[in-house]
Amino acid sequence: MSVSRLDKRPRPDRVQPILFVRRQYSPFGGGEIMLDTIAKEFRARDMAVAIMSGGWPAGEGIEFIRCAGRSFPRAWRARSFATAACRMISQLDPAPALVQSNDKLPCCDIFRAGEGVHAAYLAERRRLSKLDGAGLRLSLFHKEMLRLERLTFRSSRLRAVIAISKMVADDIRRHYDDFPGDRIHHIPNGVSLATYNLELREQHRARVRAQLNVPADRSVILFVGSGFTRKGLGPLIEGAASLDPLPELWVVGHDSRMETFRRLAQKRGLGDRVKFVGPQKDVRPWYGAADIAALPSVYEPFGTVVLEAMACGLPTVVSTMCGGRELVERFDPALVCNIAERDELGASLLRALRHSRSPEAAPLVRQAARQYDLDTMIDRTLSLYERVMAEKRGEEAAAAPRV
Repeated sequence: MSVSRLDKRPRPDRVQPILFVRRQYSPFGGGEIMLDTIAKEFRARDMAVAIMSGGWPAGEGIEFIRCAGRSFPRAWRARSFATAACRMISQLDPAPALVQSNDKLPCCDIFRAGEGVHAAYLAERRRLSKLDGAGLRLSLFHKEMLRLERLTFRSSRLRAVIAISKMVADDIRRHYDDFPGDRIHHIPNGVSLATYNLELREQHRARVRAQLNVPADRSVILFVGSGFTRKGLGPLIEGAASLDPLPELWVVGHDSRMETFRRLAQKRGLGDRVKFVGPQKDVRPWYGAADIAALPSVYEPFGTVVLEAMACGLPTVVSTMCGGRELVERFDPALVCNIAERDELGASLLRALRHSRSPEAAPLVRQAARQYDLDTMIDRTLSLYERVMAEKRGEEAAAAPRV
């Protein structure tokens, strides 16, 4: 276990910070990007902010508290971090005004369920594959994740849960029906409408396609995400292969089993039309050059790519188990499909490509995304934090001894 050194001396001059907890950092992780955005926005509003993690990029005015549990074995990783983090939090001086965790953590005030509900994810895996389900039931890793999830939802300290989609809110009610419903707050992810916009098409389409030797009139489907199995790249390759004429499929992201998906693309006759371009720090050129986006995930709490792609005007296809479906349905419910039915996915892809050929489609797609702007998300999150902090202060004042 590795933790930062604590200064036990009283520090009355220090303001109690809002403490954000995240076990690890990835520059390409949607959860990490969203947390980093929220922390910086809070700091810009003159709030004291700290981040506890095994590693995090420096942010001006944001305190970093290093805390890392054991990395191996995988089954004990989350428990080890939770134990270390809760111990550290209890020793911090001054104590945080509020602890918000993006990981399952029994000692947090607010749990942001950015990774959804593990019990719901396992249920969907079992629905799609009985063979897969048998292995999941025997997995020590999944048993530990469920145990930690139960401890988090049953913690007496937990005052609020942020459900980043209606789907996640429903999953919490279904799998943890003893958790008070009035403590579940639906605050979906937000997107910068200035950063992701319709102008990206003019800026990047011709250049990116020329670099990849892709004709201007060839249909291009964009997939963004790492962890290809959970994100649904396999079904997407199958669905793309059913279209006539065959489209391009660009894959932005990384997976340790990359060759498995290359072989599947070859087997289905897509050949070099599936282009694996790796992780990209800036995905905007790819949104600008593609015609549609697709995220047919096995289980996806929201899917930041859905927000970004639709803000750029791309019709986007998602699975019924993608929280971002609430956004897609604002444009066209037929772009939401059951990936267990391969014909459904192919039909949704074909419909999205037809939309992309209409000049009226892009503004309508973006209009749906305007309901999820970043400032709205930050304002709603801050409002919730202020209510929870006021509740805490009231309880602490009531419990204080009277002189």
